[in-house]
Amino acid sequence: MKDILVEGEIFHNSRFQHGIFNISKNRFVDSDEKVSYRGTLIPAPINFHTHIGDSFIKEEPRGGIPEVVGPAGFKMRQLELANGKIVRAGMRASVEYMKRVGTSAFVDFRESGLRGIKALPKLTGIDGFFLSRPSNDEDVKLLLEKSDGFGMSSISDYPLKWLESLSIKAHSAGKLFGIHFSENSREQCDSLIGLRPDFIVHATDASQEDLRMIASEGIPVVVTPRSNIFYGKRQDYSRLVKSGLSVMIGTDNVFVTEPNIWEEASFLYRLQRSNGYISPDSILSMITENPREFMRKRGLMGGRDRYVLFEGKELSSYQIISKPNYYERRILLNG
Repeated sequence: MKDILVEGEIFHNSRFQHGIFNISKNRFVDSDEKVSYRGTLIPAPINFHTHIGDSFIKEEPRGGIPEVVGPAGFKMRQLELANGKIVRAGMRASVEYMKRVGTSAFVDFRESGLRGIKALPKLTGIDGFFLSRPSNDEDVKLLLEKSDGFGMSSISDYPLKWLESLSIKAHSAGKLFGIHFSENSREQCDSLIGLRPDFIVHATDASQEDLRMIASEGIPVVVTPRSNIFYGKRQDYSRLVKSGLSVMIGTDNVFVTEPNIWEEASFLYRLQRSNGYISPDSILSMITENPREFMRKRGLMGGRDRYVLFEGKELSSYQIISKPNYYERRILLNG
């Protein structure tokens, strides 16, 4: 296959650089060959935290985090009562939406055990990593075979020994173990560290010392600022950056927020502009290079990758992050 060369502003190593980039080889080149495109090129974004299984929910949820998304809350009751065809249709719609906005991949927390995994849609044009949620020992082995690991709701929702066993089994199988942490109130960081999670979600109510401990263990944190605001949880996300954490971004529950990672990044920029500034370069890295680094370290990146081209435009990080839907996007494959 002929190499694809793009000349212009290239987002690489967390900043824009001008040059000619060979997307087939993922590097800058000196070339006398005719370039394929001119414009602005970035790795296609990765949505690192979704719950697409709740896409079908129509009713407005009432209450805070425990009442809406807790183990006995509104969402779980909706999932238990829902018709399987309606659930699957909602999931397909969310996947198609993510594809339309140019998402390269997403990491989904799948509730409902085996039923939730069996409802997964077939994927084309986007990569999905699905973390299942067992409710008993009998489901663990089969769920590990059919998913990419476990994605648990909170260390407060289960006996710690149970979570420890799930982490061990997931890692022994070469799979991921992710968990929500300190989303609604501060949880014990020592207990979290003992689980050896591959990543955590939220850390909204984590203390500064908690963040330092998490950073020292090299555990990335996924943030979902629009979902947090929905529940009245506003934090200074620059605390995470200043603590040395690798930060990634997700969109969380679809019945609360549409799975548009561009909008999530733009919201984070606006939220932080006068409250612990985070640069557009840093936020762009959170949806492009940080998740790719995580996936490469864990052998999750296949041979193919996707890029977003803003053809004929030489844009800055600020322009992309502040108005991501203003410019026409084109998806390019590297192979």
